[in-house]
Amino acid sequence: MSSSASNSSMRRATRFAAPLSLLAVVGPASATSGGLRGAERDGFAGRGECGVATNMLDFNAAAMQTFCGMGLDFWWNWGTVPTNIYSSSCAWERFVPMIWGSDPTNGKLAKSGATRLMGYNEPDLWGPPPIPGGDYLASGSFAPTFQCGNQELAKNWQEIVMAYKATNPTGQILSPSMADADPGNVASTGEFASCNASPQTPEQHLPWCPGWLRCFRDSVIQLQCGETNCWDAIDVLQFHAYAYTAEEVIEKIKAWEREWAEDLQGANGRTKKSLWMTEFARAGAVDSRDPDGKTRAFMKDIVKYMRASRYVS
Repeated sequence: MSSSASNSSMRRATRFAAPLSLLAVVGPASATSGGLRGAERDGFAGRGECGVATNMLDFNAAAMQTFCGMGLDFWWNWGTVPTNIYSSSCAWERFVPMIWGSDPTNGKLAKSGATRLMGYNEPDLWGPPPIPGGDYLASGSFAPTFQCGNQELAKNWQEIVMAYKATNPTGQILSPSMADADPGNVASTGEFASCNASPQTPEQHLPWCPGWLRCFRDSVIQLQCGETNCWDAIDVLQFHAYAYTAEEVIEKIKAWEREWAEDLQGANGRTKKSLWMTEFARAGAVDSRDPDGKTRAFMKDIVKYMRASRYVS
């Protein structure tokens, strides 16, 4: 969620305290990386992956060794590279880089040998530093990224995709990661005209953009990224969820399955995509020991639903 004003700095904050920061589950943990892409199979039920979003592995070789022995498929730290030289090979093999926000240097940063690349972090959310001098929580704190129909943003995305694919033609592109904070469960398909006019300054800003991803799709689909347009170059749609109950999170997943059915099914000329929920946590959970077992039950119910989903990869 956070970074400095530029992509050159890593994220250094988390929303909730947790044993290993934020769980990023995109299916069952028993599956391995590198499975068939969405267009090559009917559904993803029971075939997905499990990973973790954390900065607690930064400069921590012992923690990285523990991670490498856990059977998790991937990890990411909101930056473009791991922030250490680790002895464990899986540190790089399982790392997924992120392009945090719109920046002229993104084309160079996207030239990664990683098997996947994540798009902008929460471009639909106003997330200034929670304390003076702290890090930004969301790239939507800046107008160039928040204004979803901005042609410069579309061109920046085109540069990212083309640079990454030139380095790794078989790599997977993940969409910008949606905070999707609108309480209406619109899965980033709501209103967006006001977003394009918001200056995103402390004095004048919108807290979130209900239709950021739909607006972004309509913009980048007009640009070419190799053999397809810059929307259908995306393999995975990603979003975040923070809630007090598992039922609330499951309803959000269902909204994404419903609102993005055309892309998830590969219908009407769209390439077939899948879903990743790359951040989720139980709101209000502050004790990593989970003394009442409510956080464990929260996770268990959500993972059970995602394992059964044909769209969560």
